[in-house]
Amino acid sequence: MKTTSLKLSALASALLLAGCGGGGSSSTDIANTTSKITGTVPGTLIEAFCEDGSYYQVKSTENDTDKHPFEIEVPNTLSCSLVMTTNENNETTRVITQIGIITPDANGTLFTAASDIDLGHIPLAMDPSDSDADGDHVSDDILNIQVADTSIVIELENPLDDDDDGLVNVYEDDDNDNISNYYDDDDDGDGEDDSQDYDNDGDEIDGNDNDLDGDGIDNDDDVDDDNDGERDDEDSDDDNDGLDDYLDSDDDNDGIDDDEEDSSNTTTNIILPTNYTVNAGRLLGSQCAQCHGTNGVSSNEWDSIAGEDNLADEIFEDDEPIMSAQAHGYTSEEIVLIGNWLKTLNTND
Repeated sequence: MKTTSLKLSALASALLLAGCGGGGSSSTDIANTTSKITGTVPGTLIEAFCEDGSYYQVKSTENDTDKHPFEIEVPNTLSCSLVMTTNENNETTRVITQIGIITPDANGTLFTAASDIDLGHIPLAMDPSDSDADGDHVSDDILNIQVADTSIVIELENPLDDDDDGLVNVYEDDDNDNISNYYDDDDDGDGEDDSQDYDNDGDEIDGNDNDLDGDGIDNDDDVDDDNDGERDDEDSDDDNDGLDDYLDSDDDNDGIDDDEEDSSNTTTNIILPTNYTVNAGRLLGSQCAQCHGTNGVSSNEWDSIAGEDNLADEIFEDDEPIMSAQAHGYTSEEIVLIGNWLKTLNTND
């Protein structure tokens, strides 16, 4: 892919807010997480593909001129690549153009914008015959824009461009059918619709493919695994097959029912007891533990009652007002059960 250069001025600004406090003054840098890229175009879809797999898009604003303003926000800590498409809704006249950036230090299609930049007017092609010799609706040339802003960092290697031709993988034409992958329902040209094709990026890897959307970013690092413009944590159709995950019995489109996968991933067996003998005296005597400790073994100033053999007589003694009060909540039969249980316990003497 050849390059065409367009020299435009770029403006960059950083926002600094100062505040005053009691007894003196101080200033605080406000760290924004995004930068705004602005300019004008002749009616265009503007897309940003970023190194972590995130995706951003805006459409320029119609204003009855051939210079439609646009503003797209991208993360200012991530490297991103810009693609602009004119007549995006018309299969016949659509023109996809990869944007390159030239700074005083370097040039490339992947860049990090640390602050806002204005690209000025970008004269994109509106007619495929003006820039697309092979008929795939992708401009044969990268449209390079020269900017004077030193806050832009150009990445010399672009992980979003596997064949290093300057064009992001999404808009490549892997099966050479003159339809870019983005618009092609059969990216690898094997006759299977991508929604039914377990290997739709043509890398001969099916369900365990670490790069399901073929954008050059490992699934573990890609925040948009199916490259549909929706972040994975907000995507209700993970495998992009047109079925909501709630209704889809094969969420990852690997041909294995989710229930079978879930059962095959179960490695822990929980065995519940089949017999359990309930000791009525222990259940009734659980109240005693508040003062006399678990199993009647005290850990404080109260006496231990484990091994007690005359509970029925002692419990109503005048010098045991608390025990006597508790005892009135039990029947005589229940007190006998508690006493019999205490006799079976070992003391800590």
